Amino acid sequence: MLFYIGSDIHGSLKYGKMFIDKAIENKADRIILLGDMYYNGARNVPPEGYSPRDVVLLLNAVADRILAVKGNCESEVDSMVSDFMINDSLALFAFDKAMIFVHGHHLSFANLPKNPGDVFFQGHTHVSVLKKEGKTILANPGSISLPKDGRHSYMTMDEKGIRLLDLLDDCLVSFLPF
Repeated sequence: MLFYIGSDIHGSLKYGKMFIDKAIENKADRIILLGDMYYNGARNVPPEGYSPRDVVLLLNAVADRILAVKGNCESEVDSMVSDFMINDSLALFAFDKAMIFVHGHHLSFANLPKNPGDVFFQGHTHVSVLKKEGKTILANPGSISLPKDGRHSYMTMDEKGIRLLDLLDDCLVSFLPF
């Protein structure tokens, strides 16, 4: 099984389409979105290709593959226009690992739940992270459209482990095996 994991599209059709096209081309079984899909928020400059309505259409075209969590920029209407559920958090068991997926504005690396599982995924910071701390892997795919670490990025996950990849050139930034 192949997962594509992205966060913080913030309404950018340009970068959102790059991410979704890669997921389709590589036959991702599931696309996990860690929030802030449609809007840029009052603190952010609109990203290149800002078109929330078109991002809705882009994501709805692959709704059967999407698992999504709510970010701090999501509103009630976003659930109404999306053909997939937008959850407060997700818990998943895959590859013999218990995994938690959140946006990161409530639970986060700095505020882990009592049992963060084997892998704890968060978005929100727009900074990519892939490291093991104690028994838990901490994973943040960074931001697809508004990176604060200089790299448009996303993650893939399969039975071998988690890869952090550059969205623009698919260069492997980091790999953490299971």
